[in-house]
Formats: sequence, structure tokens, C-alpha cells
Amino acid sequence: MSLELPAALAAVEAFLGRPFPDGDEDALVRPGDDHDGRPGDDHDGRPGADARVAGLGLKASAGLLLARKGVTLLQYGLIAAALAETLASGGEPLTAGGEPLGPGGAPAPALRQAGQRALDAVTADDLPA
Repeated sequence: MSLELPAALAAVEAFLGRPFPDGDEDALVRPGDDHDGRPGDDHDGRPGADARVAGLGLKASAGLLLARKGVTLLQYGLIAAALAETLASGGEPLTAGGEPLGPGGAPAPALRQAGQRALDAVTADDLPA
């Protein structure tokens, strides 16, 4: 089964405007396995070198797609966590110990706007399916 975007991160995807990578890594692995099962030109029952190379190429492409999806999910999760922390702290950035930075440590207006956009996207009635 291919890796898909969890529904909980759909709002982050919409907020960022960076679509989750399309593709079905399983659809790449299956033909790669098929290439491994093809007999070679010498008909000794083993796959030929060209079939092995083609199969490995398809499997490597599937691995790269899966890695790209994993990195994208990690980025979405980190952004969602940072936005949630900012919203939970009332807009004040926190120290490593979880305490507000205090006066002069207010977040930049862009961060406040980003947090508001994320909150609006999560609470909107017309979330993307």
C-alpha cells in the first residue's frame, strides 16, 4: 500500500500550498519484481542483466518516491507542531523550557499571520477532502 497524506495534515498542505507528492510506489515495485522474474537471453531460468537493471531501476525509483513522501510528511508535521505551539502560547514564542520569552520576544507579524491562516484553515467548514 502506498504512503498517503494523513487527513490531519491536509490543512497544513493547503496552508503551505505545496502539494503532497503524487505517485504510487507499489506500482513501481510490481513491474520491478516482474523484471526480476523474466528469464534471460540464455534461457537458463535466471533473469538477464538487462532485466535485472530495469527491475532495480524501477525499485530505486519507488524508494526515492517513498523517501520524498516521508520527508514531506516530516516537514508538514514539524510545521504543524510549530504552529500549534505558537497558537497554544497565545502568540508568544516559547523557550526550550516551555516558558514564554516575555517582553520583546513577540513573534514577527508574519508568524502571527501564518498561525491565523492555519487556524482558519483547520476550523473552516470547507476543508479539502
